This record gives sequence, C-alpha cells and structure tokens, in this order.
Amino acid sequence: MGGGIIFQQSQCLADSMMIYSKYKALLFLLLLALLGSATFAQHNPDGRKVSLDCVTCHISWHDDIDLELSLMPEIDAPIQLQGLPARIPTAAMCFSCHDGTIKDSRQMFSSKNHQIGMDVTRSDVQELPLDKHGDIYCGTCHTPHSLKPEEQGGLAPFLRMDKVNSDLCLDCHSNQAKDHTNHPIKVKVAAGHTMPENSFWGKDGTMECMTCHPIHGEQSVVGVNGDDRSELCSSCHEAYFSIKLTDHDMSSSLMVKAGGVGPDFGSHDACSACHISHGARGKHMWSMAVDETEGENAYCIGCHSDGGLGQQKVFSHVGHPVSGKTMRKDIPTLGIKAGDKLLCKTCHDPHNWEFSSKHGVTAANEEGTEYTSFLRLPDDAQGQLCVACHTNQSSMFKSDHSVAREGFQQYFRESNKLHGQCTVCHGTHTESFDASAEEDPYAALCLDCHSDQHFPTSVVHNNHPMGVPFNSSSKLDGYEKNGQTLLSCNTCHDPHKWGKSVESSGTVDLNGDDRNSFLTLSNWPEPKLCLDCHPEQESLLNTDHDLTEPDKSACSMCHVSHNAETEYGILAKWGGAPGESFNEKHCFSCHNPQGSASKKLVEGYTHPREFGILTPPARGTGSWLEFPLFTEDGPSDNVGHIDCFTCHDPHSWSYKSDFQKVSSDNEEGNDLTSFLRNPSQLTLCSDCHGESTLWKYNYYHDPVKRKRY
Repeated sequence: MGGGIIFQQSQCLADSMMIYSKYKALLFLLLLALLGSATFAQHNPDGRKVSLDCVTCHISWHDDIDLELSLMPEIDAPIQLQGLPARIPTAAMCFSCHDGTIKDSRQMFSSKNHQIGMDVTRSDVQELPLDKHGDIYCGTCHTPHSLKPEEQGGLAPFLRMDKVNSDLCLDCHSNQAKDHTNHPIKVKVAAGHTMPENSFWGKDGTMECMTCHPIHGEQSVVGVNGDDRSELCSSCHEAYFSIKLTDHDMSSSLMVKAGGVGPDFGSHDACSACHISHGARGKHMWSMAVDETEGENAYCIGCHSDGGLGQQKVFSHVGHPVSGKTMRKDIPTLGIKAGDKLLCKTCHDPHNWEFSSKHGVTAANEEGTEYTSFLRLPDDAQGQLCVACHTNQSSMFKSDHSVAREGFQQYFRESNKLHGQCTVCHGTHTESFDASAEEDPYAALCLDCHSDQHFPTSVVHNNHPMGVPFNSSSKLDGYEKNGQTLLSCNTCHDPHKWGKSVESSGTVDLNGDDRNSFLTLSNWPEPKLCLDCHPEQESLLNTDHDLTEPDKSACSMCHVSHNAETEYGILAKWGGAPGESFNEKHCFSCHNPQGSASKKLVEGYTHPREFGILTPPARGTGSWLEFPLFTEDGPSDNVGHIDCFTCHDPHSWSYKSDFQKVSSDNEEGNDLTSFLRNPSQLTLCSDCHGESTLWKYNYYHDPVKRKRY
C-alpha cells in the first residue's frame, strides 16, 4: 500500500511537471508572437526597440512579463542595470555559444590571464564595468551592443574600447605604462624580429601590450619559460644577447665567483638581473634601487661600487670626467649627437663585451683588454675610442709618442701594461697622477718613461729648473701647489702634438728640434717658447750672439733644456774648450781660432784666483747680478771668483737701453756695448786695486798694451 501511495505521489509530480513544461512552452510562444509589436521595459538605457536578437538574452525586459507570476527563477545576477538585476547569466551566457564545439569564428576563451571573477583591486579601472562584487567578467571588455566593425566607430570583437593602441589594456593597467619603468609600447619594432607570426601588432607595426601578452589563452606571456625570458627578449633584442657569458650576464658570472657573491640567477635569463618588464625601480626598466644623485651613471655605479655586485671593478669619479658634460658635436662612431650628456655609456656598451665580436668571450669574469671591456670602440694603437672625440690629438700617432714604436713595445712587454695609445698615459677610471700631490705630478708621469733605458730622450741630469714659479705671457700651464702655478713638463711640452715633422716614418725615433719636439710654442725661427717666460733676453736677437740656424733658435745654441753640461744656466756641452770655470769653457767653445767667434779671440782673460772676492750682497752694496761671482760648482752668494760672466752679459749688447739694439751686422763694440754687464764705475775693482784700477782696466783686454806694460 505504501508503494501505491508513492506511485500516486510520483504520478502527480510528473503531471505537474508536464503542466509546467506546457505552460512554459506556451508562454515562450506567446512572447515570440508578441515581439513584433511589444516594447521592452526601460531597463535598457538607450530605449531601443527590442528585436528578436535582444529577446534571446533579455526576455525579462518585456512589459507583459509579470515577475511575480513568471516561472522564471530568481537569480542573484552579478550585473545590475539601473539598480535592478540584469538577469543576464554570468559567463554561462557567453559560453553557451563560445564553448569551442563549433569551428567558426567563435573560440574557446578560457584563460589563465583574465579569469572570470578575477580580483582587480590592484588595478585602476577607469571606464570599464565590473560586476557588483568588483570583479571582471566577460562584459568588462566586451559588449554585444557595440556597433558592427564595418560601421563608423565599430569595434571588433564587440569590444568596449579599441585594442590597437593598447587603450583597452591601459584602462586597467595604467600603472604599467609609465615611461621607462615599463617596457615601452607604441614604438616601431625593427625589421628582422623573430616574434611568432600570429603576434598582435599595433598600427604601422608598433609594439603593443597584446604583442607579448595574449588576452585569452593558456600562455600568459609569449616565449617565456618559467623565469627565463630569453626567447621573448631575443626576438627583438638579439644583438643584446652577446652579453651571455660575460661579467654582465649574472645568470653565469655570479656562479663562478668565489664565495657565492650575489643572488642565484641560474634559472633566469641574462637580462633579468638588471631589467624587469613592468614596475621597475628606475628608468630603462631597471630592477634595482637607483641613487638619483648620481644621474644616469647611477645604473653603472650601483654595481661598480663598494659592496656592489661589481665591486672588483669599483668606479670612482676620477680619470675621465663623466659628470654629464654636454657634447658639442655629433660623433657618429659612438652614436653621439650634439647635446647628449657625457656618461659611462658614452664609451661603454654594457651588452657587448667586444665591439666587433672578433674577440669571443670564453668564460665569465674574463679580464678585459684594450679591445674588450665593454668598449664601444677599441683603445688600440690607433686610439680609436679616444680620438673619436679628441680628434685634435691624433697627430701624436706619427710621433715619438706612438705606441707602435719598438721602445714602447719593449716597455709594454716588461711592464705588462695595456697597449692602448691613450691609456698608456691616461687613467680612464683612475687618476693618471695625483694633481694635488706635494711633488710634481706631471714630471712623475713623464719620467715614468723618460728615465728608462728604452727611450733615447730620457732625462737624466741638469735640466731646466722645475717646480719654480714662472710668469708666462701666453699663460702656459704647470701644476698647482699652495696657490701657485709651478713650472713642470707640461709648461713647455704638449705630449699630443709633435709639431712639424722632419721624418716620414711614425714608428722610428724622430729627430726633434726647435720646430717640433712636442713644444707648446714654436721655438724657431724666433725662440717664442723661451722668450714667453724670459722676455728680458729678447735683446739678444740680431746681435753677434744670435746664432740662429735652420733647426736651432738663438737660445738653443748655448742652452739645452735637458741633460745640459751645467745645472746653472743649463749650458750646452763645450767639448775640450779651455778655461778655469764652466762659464769660461762655454765662452771659449766659440771664442777660439776654430770657433764661430774666431775673430773675437780673448788672449788675456784669467783673473788671479788665489784670493776670493766678496759678492755685492755680502758687501751690502747691491744685487748679485751687478757683479756676479762664481766658484767651480756654480754661482756664489758670498765669496767667488771673476770669470767671463762677471763683466759680460751674453744676452744683452749693452747695459744702456738706448744701445741694446744692434744697428748693423757684426757691429764693433765699445765701452757702452760689447755685451758689458755694467759701466766700469759700478764694478768692484777699485775695492781691491785702489788707484791702479783704471790703469789696469784700460790695459786688461789689450794684448799689445799688456805686453808693453
């Protein structure tokens, strides 16, 4: 009996379901019949007439539908219009068609990228609708109410915004479009890229968000395998992947360093240590913190500093300036344009170990050379890198400062220094010398070579005084000490400019003279360099002591700047000339029967040397130059002897300014000229000789009178 009751109950339930089904079908047919003239309730904001297509989804919008009597189930619709449930199913409405079972334009849109119900609280959605829970759904980006693509303003496929200019993506992901901290978009992609054929491109082939990020599908980013973006990045930046195996490839270089310095990048790509695609901490998609006070160089200094990943190559702001100085001209070989700032990257390409890829990298942490070291051009014997900017210095390549000379090559072999034309003297990242040192920094640099056996121009002894104050009418350089400019090698020499060459070969020892020899000023035919600091000696010119020759100036006949015979006066060598003092020997090197002054022989000249004579300063009667005295070692401030220079000033024809200029060649001298230093009444002769001074002085230089009396 119980079974009968159950059967009756089941039968009643079945009859009810049949009645319900017939009622639902009848109701649906009735609605279809009324569609032609029926109007929708004003749930639709634009008030359009509802067509058959609309009723397919919006059947509840019909005015004749009584929601209380309707058998349509109540739903907690996530989408609302004008505060009422839209009665549009969730993703099920879209997937009722886009389920992938029909092979036409419809696709399976299940995705790991934009999942239904995804929380978007971290995004800044500007104009796109979300459901009442604040999550995305299909209608966030798509709307079936959009215009057809062929109509003006129409977007496919049913998009709310155009996707071509990444507008649709950036409406939510605006924080990932900030300049430089994210990968740039809307930029032209160079030809020759290897992105997949079905990659999405913007207008004119520009990079867009969807180029790398498919909106629908299983793959979140094209060509990315785990943490390795090599396939994706190299598709457009293949040239940058020459960084592999170099010290800038953190995925390999950190693995070979002692002590496990730095993080483990073994599962990452060569780019990831420095660059991240979105949300970078600095410009150029920089992944690390940047010290803004260092400017653009901060990206290099962040590692190349104490405690950084590149601490073995610490950089300090010495050597070549990288202070952001503005470049004044285009330098195509370095990719520099006028107005660019001088930075680390001006000379270095951080992605390329060697500019021409001729010197392949064999292992990480390889020591650099003048051809590698991430240089954009080599610092070789032609100095290509430096001369790219410093074009005026290229003349040195055909001079004695060319590193192609055998003397330099031998020097390199013994010192194990780099062969760069410029870096042999200049420290790019270190000071070539300490300009603030107590000693002469320029002399220290020059003597690093010019005191060596490999160079015939080595400076050994008796040179032009160094480290002394000087007055230069041309404002020649020196080195600073205690607020003074002191004379150094760079005062007279410019190591980059040889001057007028007298030899055709640039790799042999050139015979320097007053026309070249790296002089800062030409010293021929007029001794401009010497007179720049010694203008008082100009009175020598055009006198009988002006011995200018085709390769020597008036000064160089008697004086040599380096390796002179004497320290005082830096007098030239005199051979076997007679004389008791170095001054006398110097004078008699010309004033002898075979010398250039054979017509002006001096037969009686030696003043007795048994007794010393007090100098004017010792007497308190005047300056030393009024009556200079000498010993065997040089000038004396106290007691000395008379020699040629005591009475004669070889640089001045007369002690009287009116007679200093010679009126004619080989002019005969008198008691006012003849290179006399002072008039006779200012000498100290009478102090010793008393009343006989005048008589002795009158006959001193006359051999006839001297023999007669």
